[in-house]
Amino acid sequence: MNNRQEDKLSMFISVDDVWESNKDIWINMPASVRAFDKFKKIISEIVTQQEIQKGKTTGVTENKQKEEDRLIKITLEFASSVHSYAALIGDNKLKQNVNYSPTDLKSARDTDLRAICQSVHRIAESVLSGLADYGKTQEDLDKLQNAIDDFSEMLSKPRAAIGTRATATSRLQELFKEGDELLRDHLDMIMVSYKTSHPTFYNMYRSARTIVDMGKRSKTEEEETELDDE
Repeated sequence: MNNRQEDKLSMFISVDDVWESNKDIWINMPASVRAFDKFKKIISEIVTQQEIQKGKTTGVTENKQKEEDRLIKITLEFASSVHSYAALIGDNKLKQNVNYSPTDLKSARDTDLRAICQSVHRIAESVLSGLADYGKTQEDLDKLQNAIDDFSEMLSKPRAAIGTRATATSRLQELFKEGDELLRDHLDMIMVSYKTSHPTFYNMYRSARTIVDMGKRSKTEEEETELDDE
């Protein structure tokens, strides 16, 4: 990464920290959750491409493992809930269809794991109303599908494409552009609604949205055009 990109990544991480520390304010707003989740994925991929650019590939493996761990965790939560529900209503077939242990999932091949998790999703969806007493909602089911999709996307990335420095350099340019657009068109816009109701959060965000360069702090173009309305 060049110096400008290094500075911008620091800004991205500062914004991430501010949002994480104020999660109780925005967590119940679906638009905020979607935008922030996408922003975090952009940061994660930037770090991965940075490592590839430097000749490292450990980040790719680590990210895949994180996606796999998240998928297994959510799938087991649903499988256990369906298993308990099936036992309650005396449906042994249903119980057997979701009878997976952590070892079963962790030892499964990537494509088999994806198929198992999709099957658990399908089964859980068919009895979702019965899972309400277990705290499972449509939103939780959507999270499982998102985890399946994210894992599938990780598997579909061509090794040749993610493994070259030239490709990483090009991809970094795209990712920073995506990050800038997401900040400008989504997070900046969302923050306007918090200016009065949560001024501390708003001011922390404004501060985080500056880019530090050579010891000087200057406003980004996005902050000047979108956040300053005086």
